[in-house]
Amino acid sequence: MSFFDLVLGLLALSTFGSLIRVIIGPTIWDRLLGIGLGASKITLAVVMVAVSIPESYLLDLALLFAVLGFLVTVLLARFVERRGVI
Repeated sequence: MSFFDLVLGLLALSTFGSLIRVIIGPTIWDRLLGIGLGASKITLAVVMVAVSIPESYLLDLALLFAVLGFLVTVLLARFVERRGVI
């Protein structure tokens, strides 16, 4: 088992923890925090894979995940703050 495999395994475990926070979070803000954490950890995993295999399109995919994760978090927070009015 290499260091890379260990890091990806720990990222998968922490992403699972974020998923649990999304499912059982007592408030909507905990759920939003879990979504943001999950998106950033998935982005980091894609970057780790892109570093291990020299494929440039994976970095584009990581950038896409980062931007989408940010937009989802901001738009959902705005939706909740305005009580359903976008």
